[in-house]
Amino acid sequence: MALRRGVIDASVLYAEPVRSLVLWVAAGGSFTPVWTQRILDEARVNLIAQRVLTTERWDRLYDAMCEAFPNALIDQAAVDALAPRMPNDEKDRHVLAAAVVGGADVVVTSNLRHFQRSDLEPLGKRALSPDEMLCEALAVAPSSVVAAIRLQANVMRKPRQWTEAELLGLFAGLGRGDPALPAFATAAARVMRVEPVPPPEAR
Repeated sequence: MALRRGVIDASVLYAEPVRSLVLWVAAGGSFTPVWTQRILDEARVNLIAQRVLTTERWDRLYDAMCEAFPNALIDQAAVDALAPRMPNDEKDRHVLAAAVVGGADVVVTSNLRHFQRSDLEPLGKRALSPDEMLCEALAVAPSSVVAAIRLQANVMRKPRQWTEAELLGLFAGLGRGDPALPAFATAAARVMRVEPVPPPEAR
């Protein structure tokens, strides 16, 4: 099933570098992202509270997202009116309501347990992890997704310029931490004919 529109949950907007790749892929036209002000506010609060971003860096990110996706913001009042009637976990009913109001096919979230298939199917919606969503995008539009990987690698310059193989190595969890996008890293490496390697920061 091809992706058309996807609500990007705050859990995805929190997680760099996954966030950047999802946005690069969206900018390439593989799918249309949508969100609400509440979703953006949740991401802001968590990123700043956890000292992942400063207020100034969040403001720059926010401005860049608004400029790149001027039609992504869904009417919050309409979402708030619908949210109480959503059948999924109470904490994330506003996200599913955003998918309904925004005409989104999928919810892209790292919190799949709050979006059970039995709750979403009657509404014609799906919930995908970022890993699953990016795999689907790669299958549908491989050249666009590969271009997004290359663009992201090009802006990663600490401690030096990264290679595409190193970025895929980061997503695969080579060298440090848990894999952020294991299935996608494997699939993208196959398409690009590269072997993922540990990123510079893990060496």
